[in-house]
Amino acid sequence: MASRSTQPAAATKMNLTPVMTLRGHRDYIRPLDYFLDGKRMISGSFDKTSLQWDLWAGMELEEVQDTYDDEVRVVAVSRSGRWVITVTNNHYGDNDRLKACEIETGIVKILNKDRLPLGGLECIDISADNTLLTSRSIDGTVRIWNLDTGKFVAGPFGTGAGRMDAVRFSEDSKKLAVVSCYGNCLEVWDIKTQKLDRRVGIATDAAADGGRSICIRPVFWTNKGTILAVFDPLENLSEDYPVRTSIYEYDASTLEYGKSRASKVHG
Repeated sequence: MASRSTQPAAATKMNLTPVMTLRGHRDYIRPLDYFLDGKRMISGSFDKTSLQWDLWAGMELEEVQDTYDDEVRVVAVSRSGRWVITVTNNHYGDNDRLKACEIETGIVKILNKDRLPLGGLECIDISADNTLLTSRSIDGTVRIWNLDTGKFVAGPFGTGAGRMDAVRFSEDSKKLAVVSCYGNCLEVWDIKTQKLDRRVGIATDAAADGGRSICIRPVFWTNKGTILAVFDPLENLSEDYPVRTSIYEYDASTLEYGKSRASKVHG
């Protein structure tokens, strides 16, 4: 069995006090991300706009406001600060638009040209070397684009994870981790071969929620080659609304829960 800590470390109580309030959106705000300099932030809303904010001045940068035909589902800034990515579609997951804007030049690339259907985009990640972008959709597919060329380069991967919550590049940009909606299946894919390396858990559609996840279960790679995920294959998968309360660390090379170094981090 995997080793697990039976006594989680005592949590340190934190009292967080707001330092500013930013107003500008007229509807539900879903995505946020920060620019590399830490002085700016971008937000997206169901009011069909993305706004950028000067965090030092505490005000909107109105000259870079962007308006769309559909709700803004995702915004992301690459680690290099070169790219801003926005994802839009409607409540039913139709009319996907995946847009990449090069900050310095202002060049805009629509990655799914001619409104190519992408199955309801919900999540993206940008590789550590800032050259690749991956997306996951509510139809259970994963795709990869090259940001320099704007071309589609891999996928769609027909994952066995069903409806997914998150996708994440490894630090060397050679692997892709996928965690399923409801947190009951974890997969690792090889990007070059587009083949599944490992899978642990069984994907289940725990409830009919109109195709949208109730909440997002994150997944991350560490610098030591392990994966952190809100996922435990030993938890009950039959619940109508399974609640994942723990973070686990997995050996990315095996994902064999009984033999790997999977360990409970918190919960």
